[in-house]
Amino acid sequence: MAKGQFGLKLRFSGGQVEKRGLDLYDGATSFYGFAQALQIVVHAYVNKEVVSRATALRGAEVYFGAPRQGSVIIDIVAFIETYPATLALAAPIFYDFVKHSFSKAAGYLTSEPETPQVSKLSTDDEPFFDELAEALEGSLRRGHRSIDHGVPTISLERPRSSLVIFNKQTSEWVHTRDENPDVAKFTGNVTRYNSITGNGRAYIRQLGKIVPIRPSSAFPVGSKGLLTWSLHGNNVITDKELEFDARRIDSARGDVKRLILVDCRQAALTTMTA
Repeated sequence: MAKGQFGLKLRFSGGQVEKRGLDLYDGATSFYGFAQALQIVVHAYVNKEVVSRATALRGAEVYFGAPRQGSVIIDIVAFIETYPATLALAAPIFYDFVKHSFSKAAGYLTSEPETPQVSKLSTDDEPFFDELAEALEGSLRRGHRSIDHGVPTISLERPRSSLVIFNKQTSEWVHTRDENPDVAKFTGNVTRYNSITGNGRAYIRQLGKIVPIRPSSAFPVGSKGLLTWSLHGNNVITDKELEFDARRIDSARGDVKRLILVDCRQAALTTMTA
């Protein structure tokens, strides 16, 4: 079975790091969080499957090398086997997948894939990266502990270049508020939807942007067809718009990260019966 080897670096820099080193507990907690996140991302890369437990990694092994003097830099090596769902063993594709996954999870919402393979995956199954970003949140919260305790930046790097920069702003993004218990009404149309996982995306008029959506456990089975209708239905009826009853999940800085759908209906029907 073919295998590929890819190098990564986790750099802790700025502040007191270069003078005194990295706080043992904060640093260990941060590394543990990033280790979990990397295991989840590598598993997703190899198997095109999103898991929430880092120990579920299958088809790859991730190691770290010895720390060096100066800035705290931890060398990480991922050994990956070829599985049917693996995109490729080519370094540019692997690094692009890692960069796009972590960028989405850290709130870099304008991040776009740089390789055709990752771009195609993002286009064909965009909710996949939303689901992966959600799965990474707990790990990245732990990974940001050093930033929350005085380290200005942490960078995830490939050999000779940076992939993603983590800082106070990304910490505010990954520290998600609890799901708002209040149900609010939103109007928009579904732009992506995976009928198997239930994850999707929708343009929301009130927010003026596309956000991830996910039906709640109590979402009516009979309303799920409307999500598909909004995505693929006919354009005659109010441009396939829906009225959503949903609860917001916000970041620590108040940005909407996703909507949890309680119910939905055709917006056109609301207009006609008003």
